[in-house]
Amino acid sequence: MGKLQRLTVDYVEGTTSIRHMEMGYLKQVLSLCLTLLKFVIEQKVMQLGGEKPSAKKGEKINHSGKRARGYLSLFGRLDFSRPSFHSDQRGMVYLVDEHLDIPRDLWSYNIQELVSDNATQTNFRESVKTMNNLLDLGLNGTSSERAINHLGEEVTAFYEQKKIEKPIGEFCFCASFDGKGVPKIRPIDKTKPKETKRLGKGEKRGVKQMATVGVVSYFEPKPRTTADIIKGLMEYKTEKTSKHPQDNRWHQDIHRRAFLADQDKSIDYGIGRIKSMINHPKSRIVVPIDAGIGLEEKVRHALKQHDLEDRLGAIILDIIHVSEYVWDCANAVLGEGSNLRTDWVREMLEDLLNSKTEKVIEDLKKMVTKTDLSKSKKEKIQKTITYFTNHQHKMDYKTYLEKGYPVSSALVESNCKHLVKDRMELSGMRWSSKGAQNMMDMRAVKLNGDLPNFINFIERKNRKTGLTKVA
Repeated sequence: MGKLQRLTVDYVEGTTSIRHMEMGYLKQVLSLCLTLLKFVIEQKVMQLGGEKPSAKKGEKINHSGKRARGYLSLFGRLDFSRPSFHSDQRGMVYLVDEHLDIPRDLWSYNIQELVSDNATQTNFRESVKTMNNLLDLGLNGTSSERAINHLGEEVTAFYEQKKIEKPIGEFCFCASFDGKGVPKIRPIDKTKPKETKRLGKGEKRGVKQMATVGVVSYFEPKPRTTADIIKGLMEYKTEKTSKHPQDNRWHQDIHRRAFLADQDKSIDYGIGRIKSMINHPKSRIVVPIDAGIGLEEKVRHALKQHDLEDRLGAIILDIIHVSEYVWDCANAVLGEGSNLRTDWVREMLEDLLNSKTEKVIEDLKKMVTKTDLSKSKKEKIQKTITYFTNHQHKMDYKTYLEKGYPVSSALVESNCKHLVKDRMELSGMRWSSKGAQNMMDMRAVKLNGDLPNFINFIERKNRKTGLTKVA
């Protein structure tokens, strides 16, 4: 306290700016806290001096003298020595570490949590910058990356043991899946000479691998009108906003995960989570998705595997993708500069949202056969006809709206951006398979609001057995 008092007197009598006063006080407080923390650890070493690990049946434990270790706290680094023991079954055992729940790694759990929070949002180098500026801990980007990889490997175990809350009531459950490319490190073929040519326009040295994002939630059905949906779709297109017209903002307990190059695992995880949440005999499952190849079949397979086929309310083709096809047809028929397009699109969307898909298909066929359009424009319309024909069984929008189901997959598409793109595609990012999965898992923990509970899980997992007195 003497240093703080002297520092205060200096500030009163001097001309130090308030900014430098704050940093001066912080430095002294950190130094004091570090001293106190070291004192507590030294006292614990003394208190546990006569203790030994409790031995299991048949286990041999021998004292191995004192061993030193370092520990990086929020207040700075400290080093101390403590008694060590060797078990023929468990290896080295340190009672002080176990008694205080000191992590096996150098960093404190507090630092791991703070750095992880930052590293899931920005590059590893920047993730430690603020903490270094404030606390002068000497952290570096390599250690930040190592921490994310170490923690990321525990995310699956965390979610396997985490209790899933069952909502009480006749809620609907929603599962939606979509893919997003992750820039990967290009494998090096050592049999070929190193590539030195300059990249052409639009070329990239990296490759992308698809990650499947799954989003699970529940909601209270909210019936809407055709006009409600058209209004959002038209505003989205004509006002040229990047914000999707979501009709599903009422979703609760949104949970997201992403799996690299494993669509089946993502779908199974999402449907399995819903099975754990369902608590009412009348609850139904809806699955808004795009027209990805094989996606519907895999969803149906997962529902069958989890014995949830009779719970399926609907698999719904995303209306936003449908509207994009309608606009493409409008451009082909009327021209991209035509003022008539908006009314044309509105009328066709009204038919589609009133479940008149067959009528729309017939109208488009007539345009192909009876209008004087170029071959390329007719091919564009035919593409839409094929799309609507193949997915007509997922386009009963009138029924979906009456039942209060979502008719867009905007929720999962926005999470593709938040969970994957916003971090994985930062400037210059290239990922290994392991590094990408660990980062996406940690971002899921962060976005799901589970980071504090996750760190608590890591701390609990690292705890060992209790203590017994030395005989």
